[in-house]
Amino acid sequence: MKLRVLAFYPTQHCPLWTALLVLSLVFPVTALAQEYQQDVQIKSNPFGLFAGQFQVGAERHLSGNRALQVTAGYVRSNLELNTSDLESLLGVSTSLNEVDWQGFVVQPELRQYLSAQSGKGMYVGAFARVRCIRRIMTTNFVGIQRRTAVGAGMVLGGQFNLTPRFIGDLFIGPQIKSVTTTYGDHFVYGENDWIPGIRFGMLLGWRL
Repeated sequence: MKLRVLAFYPTQHCPLWTALLVLSLVFPVTALAQEYQQDVQIKSNPFGLFAGQFQVGAERHLSGNRALQVTAGYVRSNLELNTSDLESLLGVSTSLNEVDWQGFVVQPELRQYLSAQSGKGMYVGAFARVRCIRRIMTTNFVGIQRRTAVGAGMVLGGQFNLTPRFIGDLFIGPQIKSVTTTYGDHFVYGENDWIPGIRFGMLLGWRL
């Protein structure tokens, strides 16, 4: 008999998640409440839709050529698994063949533009990232999985105008992340293990 197992990733497994999520909600509201002399941009990652991530963010220009950007996203995706590969990985017999997950991702980023004015041209950015997921697994054994990913890194990017208000934002850079996955109360995979990687992408935005 197949069971549907619901696993929720509470805030205690993501110590930075709550604070960063609050920032992601407060920051756009505060920025839009300011006078329009302050340059504000609303952005999204349309390509993330293909990976099940619906992201929106806002960049507010600070003094000089500095800017602060906060992005928040909703994760919703479904994956069909190869049973034989999964049995080899877990070392147990299972009929797990589908995983459906939902969650949130929050990322603040501080940018230093190399041009005289923030919001235009090349920039260097430093970011932090938190991702918390709830998974629903279809399986023949009872197990609860919790997954937390915390990361940070730097990017080199460029922001350019497609029209006077429509903008593009390209970036690439190194990152590290720590992924903790627990199965029930006894098994922990990858805890406190920092994994290097590359972050790259493109954002499309609208200048207010």
